[in-house]
Amino acid sequence: MSNPIKQIYFAIALHNHQPVGNFPWVFEQAYQQAYLPMLEAIEKHPSLSFSVHYSGSLMDWFKQSHPDFIQRLAELVKRGQIEVISGGYYEPILPIIPDADKLGQIAKMNSFISRQFGFKPIGLWLAERVWEPYLTKILAQAGIRWTLVDDTHFKLVGLETKDLFGYYISEEQGYFVSIFPISKYLRYSIPWRTVREVINYLQKGASEQETKIAVLGDDGEKFGVWPGTYDHCWRGKWVEDFFTALEDNQEWLHVVKLGDYIQKFPPSGRIYLPCAAYDEMLEWALPAEKSWQYARLKQQL
Repeated sequence: MSNPIKQIYFAIALHNHQPVGNFPWVFEQAYQQAYLPMLEAIEKHPSLSFSVHYSGSLMDWFKQSHPDFIQRLAELVKRGQIEVISGGYYEPILPIIPDADKLGQIAKMNSFISRQFGFKPIGLWLAERVWEPYLTKILAQAGIRWTLVDDTHFKLVGLETKDLFGYYISEEQGYFVSIFPISKYLRYSIPWRTVREVINYLQKGASEQETKIAVLGDDGEKFGVWPGTYDHCWRGKWVEDFFTALEDNQEWLHVVKLGDYIQKFPPSGRIYLPCAAYDEMLEWALPAEKSWQYARLKQQL
């Protein structure tokens, strides 16, 4: 009798955004160097699945300047390769706007996705991953079933990295939403470390007994717009090599949409997260003197 193979699921959630009023050449540069190359890479690897988010302001620009881009996205949705994630239409920090505006922003994004792609989104990209506990109720009222925040949020309530290969349910006044943790290791490794290092990390996390998922949720602009990344990701073929490696290891490494995963597998438990954002934002949001002290202490450690 052969030994069972260690397995792990892996989800890639790409967040893409340009603010209203940004220079037209910035939109176009980001399109040519990140958005279009990534779309072409996804089309080239039909066995891989992705969760993608484009802010409303960016979608508006696509419709005006590159309507074929939305048509190609719709084809990927139709063939089941990608799911489009909702969010606040103009990428607001949800906790700082009135509840009626929160619901309105999400409803506007949901309506756009329904019209353009023919399905009702159940996942949401949370701008800057700024979480406050009562958002559970707001998201549930908006028809959202899941979102994702950084593993930092989970570690603030005592969970460890080993606990974060799954998703958790949070509750507020009888309303529920599921929350995936974004792996900081993957966020810092992709696309900076070698493809082999990333695959080795995923293989190390695989298990024979339990169902596990590792989640990368990060900016799409890091694949071409950030300094040096266009040469690294596209001319240097890092993304192509990475996607090929994901395909080559499908016996144990299963690339999945977050919405599909939540339909198939139960949560790891219930959790109540504190007010938080991603690790760097927590540092930047401190008063200047405290931020300097904190950064210096981290460097020393």
